[in-house]
Amino acid sequence: MGMADAASFPSRRITLVVPFPAGSATDAVTRRLAESIGTATNVAVVVENKPGADGNLAALSVLKAEADGYTVFVTTNSTQAANVNLFNSMPYDPARDFAPVAGIMTIPMMLTVRAEFPARNVAEFVALAKAREKPLSFGSGNTSSRGAAELFRFRAGIPMQHVPYRGMPQALTDVLSGEIDCVFADPASAQGLVQDGRLRVLAVTSHERLAPMPNVPTVTEAGISGADLTAWVGVYVRAGTPTDVIARLNELTTAFVSREETRAYLESVGAKPFRATPDELGAFQAADTKRWAEIVAIAKIENK
Repeated sequence: MGMADAASFPSRRITLVVPFPAGSATDAVTRRLAESIGTATNVAVVVENKPGADGNLAALSVLKAEADGYTVFVTTNSTQAANVNLFNSMPYDPARDFAPVAGIMTIPMMLTVRAEFPARNVAEFVALAKAREKPLSFGSGNTSSRGAAELFRFRAGIPMQHVPYRGMPQALTDVLSGEIDCVFADPASAQGLVQDGRLRVLAVTSHERLAPMPNVPTVTEAGISGADLTAWVGVYVRAGTPTDVIARLNELTTAFVSREETRAYLESVGAKPFRATPDELGAFQAADTKRWAEIVAIAKIENK
C-alpha cells in the first residue's frame, strides 16, 4: 500500500477478527465498534469470530492477511500477553508480528456459581473446597478466566480442577447445568444470567466494586489478597501496516471509546474505557506480558 492508498483509507470493507465466540464480552464491544467505524467511514465493517486455541487460531488468520489495515484484530491480553507465558511453543510472536493500534476497555472477572450452589460467599466457597474429597471444578472461557481462577486457587490455598472451554458462553452453560462448579466470568457475559437469578457472583477480581453490582465484594474484601486480575481489549493489525493507516484506525477506535454512550455501555457491563495511542498500548502490552509471567510462576500453572 502506497501513501496515496493510505491517505484514502478506508475505501473498502474492513474485517474485525475476534478470537472468541458470539456472546463474549470482546464480541459484544467489537460489534459496537464495527457500527461506529462503519458510520464514520461509510464502508462496510464485518465481525468475524474465530474462537479456539485461546485465541491463537484467530491471531494466525490475521497474520495470513495483507498488512493493509483491512483485516483488524480486536483481541485481548490472552493472545497479546498471556499465551506466550502459557504455551510451551507459540505459532506467532505477539510483540513482533502485530502492531498495536488502540485500546478499547479493561474488564475484571467474577467468581460465578449457579444459584443453587451451597456456598453463598467466598469464605463458604473456600471452606467447601477444603472439606471436599474431590476438587471443585472451574471452567475457563478464555485465558483471563483461567488466570483469575488459578491465581484465586493459589492465594486461597485450595485444590481446583481446570476444565477448558472454547468460549465463555459454553462455560456458563455448564455452570448452570452443574457440570462444573464455577467459572471466573467477565461481567458482560454473565450479567444477564445474574440478573435473572440463575447465577450468583461471590466476588470480583477488580480493585474496586463494580457499579452494576455494588453489593458484590472484591476478592481482597472477601479475604483473598493478591488475587486481583483485570483483562483488557485492544486493537491490533499485522506488523508492517503503514503508520498512516494505523493512525487512522486509532482515530476511529478512540472516537468510539471516547463517546459518552460507549462509556455508559462499558460501565453497565462492569468495564472501563481504555484509551491508548499505539505506543501506549505497546508499552502496556509489554508490562502485562511480564505480569502474566509472574501469574504463571506464582500460581504454578502448567504450560500447554
